[in-house]
Amino acid sequence: MRRILKYGLWMGLLIFVICVAGIGLFVVNGVWLAHNEIPLSGQTSQAAANQTPFEGATITIMSYNIAKGFIHQGGISFAAQEVVLKRLHQIADLINAEQPDLVFLSETIFECGPSSVNQITTLAEATDMPFWAFGENYNFGLPFYRIVGGNAILSRWPLETVANPSLVGRKPFYVTQNNRRILWCKMTIKGEDILLGSVHNDSYNLQNNLVQVQQILGYLKGRPAILAGDFNAQPHEAPMQLFRETGQFVWAFNGPLTFPSSKPQQKIDFILAPAAWEFLDHRVLQSTASDHLPIISTFRVTE
Repeated sequence: MRRILKYGLWMGLLIFVICVAGIGLFVVNGVWLAHNEIPLSGQTSQAAANQTPFEGATITIMSYNIAKGFIHQGGISFAAQEVVLKRLHQIADLINAEQPDLVFLSETIFECGPSSVNQITTLAEATDMPFWAFGENYNFGLPFYRIVGGNAILSRWPLETVANPSLVGRKPFYVTQNNRRILWCKMTIKGEDILLGSVHNDSYNLQNNLVQVQQILGYLKGRPAILAGDFNAQPHEAPMQLFRETGQFVWAFNGPLTFPSSKPQQKIDFILAPAAWEFLDHRVLQSTASDHLPIISTFRVTE
């Protein structure tokens, strides 16, 4: 009996130590090892062939909330790597068919321990878009087994990361739902530095969404920018009305609905370009690769 009791105490102590160590690693990952407000960037093997800045007369921009490639199946269940890769190649086929200069991505996965696929680099390679940037919204798990998701930009032309600031309403690191940042990059377009903002605003609280828009506009301070992504607000609602009232952007304010992809009922995905540019065309593409429909706009770049 004494031996059994002693064994039980040792097992209890071992379990306690493992739990404490696990919690410690979880905190270390979320607080110190996460990228937080530091954006990441990289280049594919094709980058060497194109290091010149953009000088075209028109620019085509795509925006797509890819819903994490449906990698999360609920709870602790995740899709198999081959299933996620198949869906990413569906998305790559859409990009390749349109040949955009820039692609703004929402709800992308940079790292996933249960299903090891870097969605950003996979899409960059599959679409011959050699320059990519990623901004972390959340980093959840252990240093060697975690899920890292956020916003991204793919480009055919060189781009430079600028910032990945937290948006108003951000919660502690261990809350993944609705925790938002905005990824800022910079790209030289016909000799002018243009800010690029990959957007995914608050999807639960429209008033907080509006405050986030005010924060974004405050950051810009009137500087020319392209903003694209999932704004989680419809054209008639205050956040999008505020963008319109500034007069800083040209865009397809009204147009086809984008969400949900199976039976669209809302237009919450947008592409905003500098007001000095000329808006030429906007389309919503049909696809079931995500719960959002991809959108694509073309602008004439004025000097």
